[in-house]
Amino acid sequence: MYSEVRLSGAAALWRSDHSAGHAVIPADGCVDLILRDGRVDVAGPSTRWLETAPDGADGSTGLRLAPGHAAGVLRIDLATVADQLVPLQDLATAGQARHLRETMLRAASRSRRQDAVSRIAALGDEIAPWIDGARRFAFHAVPARDAAASLGMSERTFRRRMLATFGYGYGTLVRLERARRAQRMLRSGSSIADAAAVAGFADQPHLSREFQRLVGRSPAQFALSAA
Repeated sequence: MYSEVRLSGAAALWRSDHSAGHAVIPADGCVDLILRDGRVDVAGPSTRWLETAPDGADGSTGLRLAPGHAAGVLRIDLATVADQLVPLQDLATAGQARHLRETMLRAASRSRRQDAVSRIAALGDEIAPWIDGARRFAFHAVPARDAAASLGMSERTFRRRMLATFGYGYGTLVRLERARRAQRMLRSGSSIADAAAVAGFADQPHLSREFQRLVGRSPAQFALSAA
């Protein structure tokens, strides 16, 4: 069983119980902190589809941070953990790891969940304005050069900051946003042709190739599973 609650514009808390794993998860560019069997792992920003791991004996609790919001929480270069599952203790200082683990333990406990929610809701909320700006530009597929100029950066600086803060480049963020838009349209009953055209794909074969890379299923398979 899986459940999820959004805590803020940048964070969501999820819970999974009795999953045997192997579920296909589309790439979303987010970072997850995952508590399983008392250990916290960091699932780095995903740029390709992945399979879930089996739940622990007491289930799994996760905190999902929106693209660009995890670097300030973990204080690391996210490009170093993209598409990887890494123990939190290998990335954070001892004090920071203890704090985040305690927060995740509270989130997993029904009696202490409200306190954890208050802590988690603030995580990643204080970010540089350019981060949300980059996401808006990517949603509209604004060229990288124009996005950088609008954000007051050179292309080189923009590229460096994207890699460190998001874990991937601006072009990848554009692809993720485009695929996310197509997924929303297919869930709402749009045809594959309409999803391809409105979401900004060159044609249906382009949509199909990107879905195989990012979603792990063909558009038809995704639409059928979402029906």
